[in-house]
Order: sequence, then C-alpha cells, then structure tokens
Amino acid sequence: MSRGSRALVTALVSFAGATASYPAHALHAAPARGTTTAPPPLMDAPTAKLDPLDPLDQASPSRGQGAGDSLLPGAQMLPLDVVMRHARDNAMRVRVARSRLQIGDAAIAGAKPLMVDNPQLYVGAGARWNQLGTNFELQSTLNQPFEFGGERGLRIKAGRRYRELLDKELAQIQWETYAQVHYAYNMALLARARAQTAERTATFSARLLDVASRRAQAGEISNLRVRVATGELAQARQNKLNADLEYRLACIHLTEMAGWPPPQLVAPAGVLEPPVRVRDAADLIARVQQEHPALKAREAAVGLGQARTVSAQRDRLPEPQLGVYLGREWEPGATINASKIALVMFTLPIPLWKRNQAARAQTRAELTVAEQELEATRYTLALSARRAVDSVNTAAERVRTYSVEVVPRFVENLNLLQRAFELGEVDILEVFVARENFLRIQNEALDAYRAYYDAVYTLESMLGSPIQTIVAG
Repeated sequence: MSRGSRALVTALVSFAGATASYPAHALHAAPARGTTTAPPPLMDAPTAKLDPLDPLDQASPSRGQGAGDSLLPGAQMLPLDVVMRHARDNAMRVRVARSRLQIGDAAIAGAKPLMVDNPQLYVGAGARWNQLGTNFELQSTLNQPFEFGGERGLRIKAGRRYRELLDKELAQIQWETYAQVHYAYNMALLARARAQTAERTATFSARLLDVASRRAQAGEISNLRVRVATGELAQARQNKLNADLEYRLACIHLTEMAGWPPPQLVAPAGVLEPPVRVRDAADLIARVQQEHPALKAREAAVGLGQARTVSAQRDRLPEPQLGVYLGREWEPGATINASKIALVMFTLPIPLWKRNQAARAQTRAELTVAEQELEATRYTLALSARRAVDSVNTAAERVRTYSVEVVPRFVENLNLLQRAFELGEVDILEVFVARENFLRIQNEALDAYRAYYDAVYTLESMLGSPIQTIVAG
C-alpha cells in the first residue's frame, strides 16, 4: 500500500473521531461561509448527493410509508396524530380510568336518598290475663330515623368531589398516555433507523466480499482476506437480525401503548422529529404550577378530603326517630269495649359513646395525606424543571452537532473506503477498522437522538402539554 493511501485512511478515521468528541460550542462558533447558524436536524441533514446506502438519507427507498413493510409485514403504518387520537380514547389505562367514573356516579347516587334509613315497623300481638280471665292484645309502632344537620347535602357534595377527582385522574392518565405513546412512537422510529443502518452496513460488507472475491481470483490478494470479509459479512447480518428484532419489538410496544386492537400491529410512518430548544426553567415552572394534570388531580384530592372531613364531622350528630304507636287494650272482665291507644313518638339517641370517631379520624388523616401529596408533587415538578430543560437543550445540541459534522459524511466515507480497496490502495483489514469507527460514530449519533427523546419524555411528563408549547423563539 502506498504512503498516500495509508494517510487517506488514517485521516478519515482521525477526522471522524475528532468530530465526535469536538465541543458543540466550537463547532458552531464560527460557521463556514454560506452555512446557517441553526443546523438542520439529524434525520433531515442535507447531503450534496443522495445515496441509498445512507440509512439517514431522506431520498432512500427505505424511508417513508414502505419502510416497515419488509421489517414488519402486515403492520399498519400510521402518522403520529392518528395513533394519538386512537390512544386518547382506547388505550387500556384510559379505558380503565374512564370506567372508574362510574364509581363517582355511584357515590353521588348513594348520597341522594332523602332519609338516611328505612322506616321501622313493629307489630306485637299476644294476650293479657288476670284472675278474671284472658283477652287478646295488639300493638304496633312505626319509626322513621331522620337527619336534621344537613348531612345529606354534605354527602352529596363529597360524592361530587370524588367524581371530580376521578375526572382529573382521567385527564392525568390521558396526558400520561400521550407522553408514553409519543415516546414509544419516537423509539420505534429510532429502532427503524438503527435497522436501516444495520441493513446498509450489511450491504456494504457484501460489496466488500464481492470485491475481495474478485481480487482473490485475480491473484491480487490471498484467500485469507476473503475469509475475513466473509466473517465480517456474517457479523453484519447478525447485527441486522438483532436490529430488525428491536424494531419489531418497538412497534409491538407502540401498539400496546396505543391500545390498538389485536392482531393488527402499528408501525410509525413519519421521520424522527427535529430537535428543538425550550425556554428557561422559570417560564416552565410557572406553566407547570398552573396546568399540570397531576397538580389538578392532587388539588381535587384535597378538595375531596375537605368535603369528606366536613361530612364526617356532621355525621357525629345523633339521628332522631319520629314515629307513631297504635295499640288495643281490653282488661279481662271489663264491662266496656277495648281501649284504643294512639301515640306520637320521638326518640333521640344520646351521643355519649359513639360520635363517628373512626370516620372523623380517617378523613382527617386522608386530608393530611392529600395535602402533603399536593405539596410533594408541586415541589418535585418545580425542582425538576430546570434539570429537564437543561437535558433537552443539551441533547438537542448534540443531535445538531452530529447532523452537521458526522451524518452527511457517513456514506461518503464508506464509498471512499470501498473505492480505495477496489483499487488496491488499502488492505481489507484497514477498511474494516475504518468502517467500524464510522459505524460507531453513526450509532453515537442515534444514541444522541435517544438521549434527546428520553429528555423530551421526561419534560413532557412534567409539563403536562406537548414540548412545542414552550419552544424557544
């Protein structure tokens, strides 16, 4: 091999390694003439010449609607908004939370009866006797317990507060489902990009094996080099099988999160979203404290606790009974007809021992827990906001750095290596060493996207609304 050829390979490898570790601020501090200060995202990185070998090339046949057909046959490829609309009403967690609303309706219905208890009817029949003889006796009592302190209205209010809490929890779960489906959708797109990278790498290895075989037949290289190329191709195919499996598993997870009816599977139809920067944490904290579904749910839990506490306090009042008594009495040996007795009865329990102590203590404890949970949620969201913003902005800058300095040169570098080997300027071992370095950097670029989407998921879970609502201007 000539000295110039070795220098070419060394320069390519060194450039790739230096680019991956170069500080982001230095890469953007002095842009070249004609370039923009806001570089395009990784998946939309422009290239001078579109090449189907590039797994990140927008013009590649593997991009778009048909991308998942070979990796996941029979899957329904859908855009994100369609999957989101379906998940909002049909995700398993949403369906369970919506069914829980009936518990709140039941609580309201259970508190609506006008009387706290049913009337009690007593009927007694027997005999009265003395030394003069025996006569038949009949007695009856009808009692109706009632409340006089407005307990019924307080129970209805507590039932409505419980229904409101379930509504807020449903909204919180719907938002969590949005964040989870959004994250699962992005992870499926990322898995597809990795699968395409593995496919292109396997194609590159197959090309090198073909070139090595022809050169060995021509006597230019030994068969040992052909065996090396064969082993590299086998390894590349193994990596492709594993990447394809990861993509299929990611699509199955997306289908599960969206609540799509089996046996149909869902595959993403879009492209990886471009990274965005978000506003400072102070703005985020104010928004979180006003709109986050988890805070709304905790506030509703506090309202429920207060309503139940007041209701339990009022329930300590005694429940009097109003009734009537009717009786027939006839003394044995009496010369007149039997006496008939009618009384209006009023019974008032004396609240000496039982004053609803258990329910009052329980509701006070539940209210204390609800208040602490509200404060803990508010504290956690506020404290984590700055960390989440910094994570998103840093990860976005990493993606932008890779998209400008690394991704556009991936195919170009592979093509240069293949051409150099075809001309006999470099050894196949040096080709594979350089290819491995380029592939490592390419995977690091995808890892940067993974870190970005992890940060976006954390921020969206905290924000309670899509990240686009706080994009920096």
